[in-house]
Amino acid sequence: MAIFTPKEAAEVLIGRERASAQERQMYAEALQSSDAGTIELSRGEKASRIKRLLAEASKETGIRVRSTWEDKNQRILLWKRVGS
Repeated sequence: MAIFTPKEAAEVLIGRERASAQERQMYAEALQSSDAGTIELSRGEKASRIKRLLAEASKETGIRVRSTWEDKNQRILLWKRVGS
């Protein structure tokens, strides 16, 4: 017989949400280990997605960051911590 276990909705990651959570973890670790850095996009990565992942990781960790594109082609994203 199947066993049902209740969980909070935030604990259950389904589909793309699971992959995004794993990617955000990399961003969160980078934010926690440094005061500034760059993110160089690989071929095929979308600039808007990378910026969104950085913003979500910032929100999750409580570390405020600002970011800007180094080039017009949006291939290198510069970021740094702001505030306390």
